[in-house]
Amino acid sequence: MKELQIAQVVSRYYEKGMTQQEIAYKFCLSKMTVSRMLQKARELGIVKVGIKRPFQLNEKLQRQIEREYGLKKAIVVKQTNSKKNDISKLVGRVWAFYMNLSLPDDYIFGIGGGKTVAQVVINLTVMKTKNVHIVQLMGGLTDVAEINPFTIVEETCRKLGAKGTYFTSYAVVESKEVRDSIIYNSPMGSQVRSMWNKCNQVLFGIGVIEKGTLLSAKLVSAKKLREIRRLGAVGDVLGHCFDENGNFIKTDLEERLVSIPIKTLKSVPERIAVVGGEYKVQAIRGLLRSGLITTLVTDETAAKKIMES
Repeated sequence: MKELQIAQVVSRYYEKGMTQQEIAYKFCLSKMTVSRMLQKARELGIVKVGIKRPFQLNEKLQRQIEREYGLKKAIVVKQTNSKKNDISKLVGRVWAFYMNLSLPDDYIFGIGGGKTVAQVVINLTVMKTKNVHIVQLMGGLTDVAEINPFTIVEETCRKLGAKGTYFTSYAVVESKEVRDSIIYNSPMGSQVRSMWNKCNQVLFGIGVIEKGTLLSAKLVSAKKLREIRRLGAVGDVLGHCFDENGNFIKTDLEERLVSIPIKTLKSVPERIAVVGGEYKVQAIRGLLRSGLITTLVTDETAAKKIMES
């Protein structure tokens, strides 16, 4: 095939909007030949296919964060709108895009709760999957709300056509005995723990202590939160509190927490944190230092602040 003729066919198809049948007639070719020429154009580099995504990324900053914290992947989203964006919606929308592209069949996916994780699920496109199982990573409120882990699991299963393992329990219960009866001494708990141990990937947000946390005031008293702050906590992941150096803090709260244990969480191959906002920078940096995160999805402003330290 001559490159000149291929280029002419390509111009008619992509620039003038002619159909393959119309081009075939115009150049006295078969439709099959036109199809082969369009394919050849890609192989020769005459046509380069690119996708304009509905968001922009700071790739230089992504590479810097990946190197600094040893991440498999960092996704840093630019805020292109002059109007102040809702960071949770922005970050959640971007990971929903990647999740729809990358989630394979025959997969066990663990998911947490909170505003940004909820936005991921809200923005997921309905798609067919095969043998995908979604498992709840922590308890929450028993209310039906978009940020509640139970609701998030249910909606994720609906959108992906997946099976789900979930439980209705508060994230923090009144005693270790109650926690154990839920996680370790019940058929439901046995099933949940089995799925936790088999997870291929987990998705979670990061809470902060200064301006509220995933551990809602409905679940943890103000006195207990003050105590956690005094111990140096700057944030929490799935209810587990940590300090600015990435050390997890042991309190009696841990014994009452209905959530995947940190040891089990760290054993999951892919651990994705979706989080943004300047006020969360200290918490994000702390969790990065813990080595828990393998993929970070955040906004450009927060990412710049993280790299300033």
